[in-house]
Amino acid sequence: MVKEKLLKHHQDNFWDWSCVFYEASQVKPLLLKLQDSYQLNVNYVLLALWAEDQGIEMDKVVWKKVIRDGIQPSQAVSGLRHRRRKAKHLGQKAEYQKLLTLELKGEKLVQQQAVKSLLPFWPIVPHSVEPMSNLRFYIETQAQSRIEADEALLEASELGVIVQKLQV
Repeated sequence: MVKEKLLKHHQDNFWDWSCVFYEASQVKPLLLKLQDSYQLNVNYVLLALWAEDQGIEMDKVVWKKVIRDGIQPSQAVSGLRHRRRKAKHLGQKAEYQKLLTLELKGEKLVQQQAVKSLLPFWPIVPHSVEPMSNLRFYIETQAQSRIEADEALLEASELGVIVQKLQV
């Protein structure tokens, strides 16, 4: 029972943090560029930054588990996103709003699964994590080449600056 409450607390904390961070100046366009240009999962980019803030190191082994465990919900959200964008293009406002609501619920499920997958790696005592290391490991697991990884990390580096500003 305690473990479930702790998990729910961390899931809610991550969701709340993500909502605030996503609305910060310049974050949304940066995240969408990483998603559209490098096929990165916005929820996992956010997870990398949030986990760093929580003192959780995420290496390639951790990322492989998080990604593997989140395949189904991530694919479902991707399908909803595709349908939503199509509805927007076709001017179907009611369908667009319905799909947007479903997509947002799906995003929350992806995040909940990610935190659940991360829980076994949670340190007993949080410690300082090298800035951007979690994000670097995530990008490296997803990139098609070293050059692509370097380009994506360069694009993402501004997110680290924004996180630092929000913590002050």
